[in-house]
This record gives sequence, C-alpha cells and structure tokens, in this order.
Amino acid sequence: MAFVNLPLRYLDEHPEHLELFLSRRMNPELGFDARALDSTSPARHAENARIFHDAGLTCAVHLPFFDLHPGSLDPLVRRAATERLLQALDAAQVYEPAHLIAHLDYNHLTYAAFQEQWLENSLSTWTTVLDRACAPLFLENVFESDPQWHVRVLSALRGDVRACLDLGHWHSFARGRERGNLDEWLAALDPFLGHLHLHDNDGSADQHLGLGQGAVPWDRLWDFLAKRKAPVTVTFEPHTKDDFLATEAYLARNPGRCPA
Repeated sequence: MAFVNLPLRYLDEHPEHLELFLSRRMNPELGFDARALDSTSPARHAENARIFHDAGLTCAVHLPFFDLHPGSLDPLVRRAATERLLQALDAAQVYEPAHLIAHLDYNHLTYAAFQEQWLENSLSTWTTVLDRACAPLFLENVFESDPQWHVRVLSALRGDVRACLDLGHWHSFARGRERGNLDEWLAALDPFLGHLHLHDNDGSADQHLGLGQGAVPWDRLWDFLAKRKAPVTVTFEPHTKDDFLATEAYLARNPGRCPA
C-alpha cells in the first residue's frame, strides 16, 4: 500500500491539498505536529477522518518529532516527549491508521558518550508508547549515521516495532551519497524493515524532491526489494505539488519497480 505525506494543519491552512488527495485518491500519511495537535478539536479530527474514510482512503499518522527526544538523559525532557507522543496517539485513534511513524532520534553528536543510557531511556519511552499505540509502529532514521541504533532498539523491542527506512535521510544526513553504503543499511535493517519513506535529493541537504530529481540510487533499492520476500509499504514525501508530479512521472516511467 502507498501513502503520500500530508501535514494535518494543511487541511485548514491549504484546503486545496485535501481536494488533491480526494481527486487523485491518495492515501494520506497525516503529519501531527505540536501546533496541529493543540489547535485541532476532537470534533475536527472526527470530521477529517470521516472525509477520508467516506472517500475510501486509508490513513496513516506521522507522530510529532520537533524538539522531542525520547532517549533524552534529562527526565523532564523525556517526560515531555512521552506526553506529546501519547497525546498524538490518542488523537490518531479516530483515523484508524494503518501505521504510525516516529523518529528514533539517536544523534551521535549528542549521545556518543552516553550511548547505553540513551538506549535504556529510549526503550522505556517506546515501551510506554507501544502500550497506547493503535496501529503498527515504525521508527524512522533521520540523523543516524549508521543503522546500528535501529538494530539495537528494534532487537530489544522484539518485533513490537519495525523500521521505516527514509532514503532521502540516508542519502543526505547519513552522507549516503558520499559513502555509497545503501547495501549496508538494507542488509542491517532487512530483518526489521516494514515501511519506506521515499523522496530524492542531491546529497547536500534534505530537499524532499520528486523521485528521479536527485541522486538517490533508486535502482539499487528496487533490486533489493525484488529479491526480498517480505512486502513493505511506502510513503512518498514530496514537499511541493511539482515534486509530487515528478514522482508520479517517475513511477509511470518505471512501472512495477516501486512497491506502490
């Protein structure tokens, strides 16, 4: 199944996006940020959910991540992260999401000297989140420079959480274009992989371009997936309508390659 990212606040701020999703019958992965959560009433959530469900669309939810540090060494910071995530999980239930996305948030520049404490704290937070989760949870890579922290967290959680591999983040933040190590990431995450975030960039920044507009080595991903027995779901993450149209054109030029 395929989804396209849609910030929840866009439903009010940019209503033309809702029409685009409905007219093209695109399943939304709704981005829950703090502002949207604090300003959206339960009745408005219910109305949003009704609109998508009446159109025959399946929703997913991207949990908030700005300034949230689930493995923080500061108990107050960690408590705030947990409370915000739980608030989002409560709001997400009405959408009957197919999946939930959260950021793992291991940053080697911050936690290099406190790795084991970060791991213990992170596992405690995700265990609390799982107790409230209403759908499968996938942890996404952002600033992680290698896949080992996903492997350690997901191994410890024993299958209750799976990995979301974000190709754009690997290519830019993890210096994937420079290192050329996609095969290493795919091999490490293969036992845990359940979802993909797909967008392109030139390696210099997280540009969220349409597929084929940057330098992400898509053929290597498609070849890996073709040999893999377990299916994955995907979310396309263009940040403009033009980038969405570029992704659509790329998929038309490469039928059957992407699991969409």
